[in-house]
Amino acid sequence: MKRKLPIPYEPQRGAVALMTALMLPVLIGAAALAIDLAYVHVVRSEMQNDADAAALGGAHELVDTATGVLHWSDAAARAQQTVSLNRAAGATMTDASVQTGYWNLKGSPALLQSLPMTPTAWDAPAVAVTLRKQDGQNLGPVRTFFARFWQVMGVNQQVTAVAAPSSPGLMLPGGLFPLAMAKCMYDTYWDSSVYPPRPRIDPATGKPYVFKIGSGYHYGLCSSGEWSSLLDDKNDVGTIRQLIAQGNPVNLEMGQNIWIEPGTKTTLYQATHDCSAAGDHSCEYVVVPTVTQTDNHALSPIMGFSCLHILDASTSKKYVLAEMSNRCNVSLAGGAGPNYGVLTPPSLVH
Repeated sequence: MKRKLPIPYEPQRGAVALMTALMLPVLIGAAALAIDLAYVHVVRSEMQNDADAAALGGAHELVDTATGVLHWSDAAARAQQTVSLNRAAGATMTDASVQTGYWNLKGSPALLQSLPMTPTAWDAPAVAVTLRKQDGQNLGPVRTFFARFWQVMGVNQQVTAVAAPSSPGLMLPGGLFPLAMAKCMYDTYWDSSVYPPRPRIDPATGKPYVFKIGSGYHYGLCSSGEWSSLLDDKNDVGTIRQLIAQGNPVNLEMGQNIWIEPGTKTTLYQATHDCSAAGDHSCEYVVVPTVTQTDNHALSPIMGFSCLHILDASTSKKYVLAEMSNRCNVSLAGGAGPNYGVLTPPSLVH
């Protein structure tokens, strides 16, 4: 008896086409995620770079380093001009929201404080730039490619950058002069009740007070300053002379304790005279630590960094002749601290 051979399977026509039709939306959706979202991210990064550059450009115009005067309108105008120098999504940025005000370096509040206001020592003048790609601004939303299949024609984007010249909370190696000033002496000659803070003016001259910084052996508590050996307790001429010439060898920051070294070593006043405004000017404008006290040989915490204009030094009467200043615009600094007259170059704070 012959066995029947099995009938070959009859293929079903149109199965591949059906599966393709069913999977097409999924494939397009995956392409939209992979390509469109990546493109939106690229454009957003371009917009953020544009906003950063514009905010920094404006912040560079904020403070007149010679006088401490704030130029709000100049800063806003420079930020607007800088916006148009940059591109995103292949097109020049033309629309921007530029604001000026104060930014609290402690983050309280964590937003730009509008003018007018009474700033504290922790409030830095700032420029905020916001860029948007949406209907009516910068040629509309970021255009999509595959997401159009889902009727998503574009994606709105918004970025913000805030830049400010601030005051340091940390001094990098070489940035600090080893003469410690007591906070009460600093308050005598520096006016923190106005903004920008500035030297107190001598009514007899119409200029900042010129004062003597001498040892507590000869001057009162709030009329004295002492040499500091910084982190090492070394009350010898060689150590202090090296610090006068080279500055701090390591980072120093607010709250850190430094050594106060009372003394009236003639050679130290001679070294200061030689580099002062009366000498070769190499230490004419210096940053010094402001501390809680200088009246005894002890560790004292740094409360902030002050700017001194050293005019001269007397070897016979053992004092440094100086005035407070706001012209110490330094790059050897970091962090954030109260404005004691030292400004760092503008940086992004948000």
